[in-house]
Amino acid sequence: MTTATTVAIDRPSIPESPTPTASAARRYAFPGYTFVMTLSLLALVGIPYIWANTRLVWSIAGVGGVLLVWQLGLWARARQAGRAFVIEFRPVKAHYVQACVQLGILTWWGIFAAHSLGGGSPGLLKAVPLILAQVLFLYVLDAVLSWTRGWNWRFGFGPLPIIFSTNLLLWFKDDWFFLQFLMVALGAFGKQFILWRRAEGKRHIFNPSVFGQSLIALGLIYFGLTNDLTWGREIASSFETPHMLIVIFVLGLVVEYQFHVTLMTLSAAIVLILTNLIYHSATGVYYFVNINLAAPIFLGIHLLITDPSTSPRTNTGRIIFGGLYGLGYVALFRIFDSYEVPLFWDKLLPVPILNLMVPLLDRFAKSGVIGRLNHRWETALRPRPMNLVHMGLWSAIFVSLFATGFIDAPHEGNSIEFWKKAVAERKPHAGNSLVMAAGALAEGGGVPSAYNELGLISMEGEFVNQNAVNAARFFSKACEMGDLNGCANVAIRYLFQYQRRSDEDVARALDTLENACDDGTWPGGCYFVGNAYETGRMRPLDPQRAIECYERGGDLFSRKGIARIALTDNGVNYDLQQIAAVLNAPDVIDEECCWYLGYMFHQGNGAPRDDSWARHYLKKACELGLTEACNALRQPMLPPFENPTMIVPSWSSAYPVPNDPK
Repeated sequence: MTTATTVAIDRPSIPESPTPTASAARRYAFPGYTFVMTLSLLALVGIPYIWANTRLVWSIAGVGGVLLVWQLGLWARARQAGRAFVIEFRPVKAHYVQACVQLGILTWWGIFAAHSLGGGSPGLLKAVPLILAQVLFLYVLDAVLSWTRGWNWRFGFGPLPIIFSTNLLLWFKDDWFFLQFLMVALGAFGKQFILWRRAEGKRHIFNPSVFGQSLIALGLIYFGLTNDLTWGREIASSFETPHMLIVIFVLGLVVEYQFHVTLMTLSAAIVLILTNLIYHSATGVYYFVNINLAAPIFLGIHLLITDPSTSPRTNTGRIIFGGLYGLGYVALFRIFDSYEVPLFWDKLLPVPILNLMVPLLDRFAKSGVIGRLNHRWETALRPRPMNLVHMGLWSAIFVSLFATGFIDAPHEGNSIEFWKKAVAERKPHAGNSLVMAAGALAEGGGVPSAYNELGLISMEGEFVNQNAVNAARFFSKACEMGDLNGCANVAIRYLFQYQRRSDEDVARALDTLENACDDGTWPGGCYFVGNAYETGRMRPLDPQRAIECYERGGDLFSRKGIARIALTDNGVNYDLQQIAAVLNAPDVIDEECCWYLGYMFHQGNGAPRDDSWARHYLKKACELGLTEACNALRQPMLPPFENPTMIVPSWSSAYPVPNDPK
């Protein structure tokens, strides 16, 4: 690169940190650094994972092409005007400290989520090139924006905390990854154009990593596209890795020590803790459902609100700022849950509003009685020792929470049984909490029976909108993971409702149930296998094999199945005497039982041949609502036996199942 002799317009002073390091400005005739970064961005499309998705390739190639054309246009204009591209090499402590902390959290998360976040999402290993693409994109975008405005480009670590923080919260799915670049670009534009003047000079108003996400979030929430376009739910679920709270706390101490932001984290945490304790004391259930302090919100109180450039400067302002963040999260948690808005947005959306309130909070903290108290507080010790006192208080609270099992310990709310009991007792918000607990156990914990519970919830439509498609997906997932109830529910949908997601799902379900029936693991599945052999659906038509399965099942539905086969003219001989005794029991008899008993008397199988008794039972069946019985009684001679309208087995519950693989 050749060095130009012309002088560029210096960028107005906008300090990025209270204590920035010295910068060194250099002038270049050609934007070589950013040109190489752009070519590196374009080269990423050659990675096999990226190359395999055409839309992902076009997303990266598209933004790379725009940046390339933009730079060439700037270069042509600069040559004509005799201007240079000025770069200030300026590392800022706030940027590289935050970037290191966020990288540490990403690494810990990646240890447990390297290959998958659940729900079919990619793991962090596959996401690394996409994170790198965002880093390169933001570096180049920041540069060309500055040069386009006639400013120097401040080259440092600024893009890293924005990208790392963004990717700890949200990824767009590969087909929609261009929206990830749009989200990052919105944050960059907000940082460059939305400014106000504070004591240190002009500052950006909004936390850059939050600003772009918040705008995108509002659109996704409004159109209901969050789960269709993003992996946000999977990120939040997979973020609950072992000891994540401890990792965030320890790394958060670095930020708190360097930038004196402890009070915001402390006050936010106190609000969250008190909310859960008071709510549990009043209701007997938990406000945050399955955990006292979730890892995503713990990340929020350590990183989202502690940006020194967009937070208050006074102690009282910081306390109020953090407390309001905690209250905002508490409110949005319940509001979003009630309106079925994805909950991972609740930790994000309060931040821009609080960023706008920063000057007001600082003015309040300096006025009147509050101002005098704040002054005494801030002058009681020098800033660094005072911050150490705040850090000591927060550390003592955190250690107490850990020692008492309030965090990082098993939680009784992380149980479907707990919330089913709460629903039965009509505890407040118990139904929605059941949905949330089942979702966390399924997608975060990989519990097969939790997927089945989600299927039941989707079928019943009591706590969420009824959705048979989702139910089928959840049942199939539960069965695929080995849950016998999930397989039974797949079979019920196919055998009695004539619905299936795929033949593969049904075949897997019946194979699993047949194996469990044959080896005695779960006799409850024998009825569904027997019905498949009885009807010839997804199994060969084999009445004798159906009877074998029904005999192993031994339940009322299985005995009815034996009666159907024995009463049908199909060459099967079976003495129904014991079956008749069961079907005639006062506590089980229903219209279907009466139909079979009527034809047992009519045929003399399991009961003496007697048409008067046959008509007696058919009359009872008719009175109980069986149309076939009413039609048969109208005829002078009873017609041959036919299968009645069968009572469909109820949906198979998630609990209890003998030897249920949980």
